Amino acid sequence: MASNHRRFLLSGAVLLSVLAAAAALESVEDECQPGVAFPHNALATCHTYVIKRVCHRGPSRPMLVKERCCRELAAVPDYCRCEALRVLMDGVRVEEGHVVEGRLGDSRDCPREAQRAFAATLVTAAECNLPTVSGVGSTFGATGRLMKIELPKY
Repeated sequence: MASNHRRFLLSGAVLLSVLAAAAALESVEDECQPGVAFPHNALATCHTYVIKRVCHRGPSRPMLVKERCCRELAAVPDYCRCEALRVLMDGVRVEEGHVVEGRLGDSRDCPREAQRAFAATLVTAAECNLPTVSGVGSTFGATGRLMKIELPKY
């Protein structure tokens, strides 16, 4: 069981790094704005699903919530899925400086970093099995060291 937990955390850290790399690309930022390339709060059910899986709170039928989440994520263009997940995790900061839409909460019994790690896995085969960007990405991972990440080509 500990091995599965470590593997889950490692895959979450790698995917989180991929999401950070995608969010850093200016061209993606320009094209993948909430309300432009995908609707505002496009992943509302994914927020519920993340809370259910990580915090063990919420609807009693997690598979139904997962299916809806995967449909929401599939509706986002594949080149914008990382940005949509970033919005889900971090929200959108408006000119006035406050954060709107998305943004996972933080509590002692359900830490935000655990939610972020799981949210980063939503595109994987174990969850929604959806393509994102392809090729090789470079980013600073959670350790602060530069890492190369080989992404699957779809």
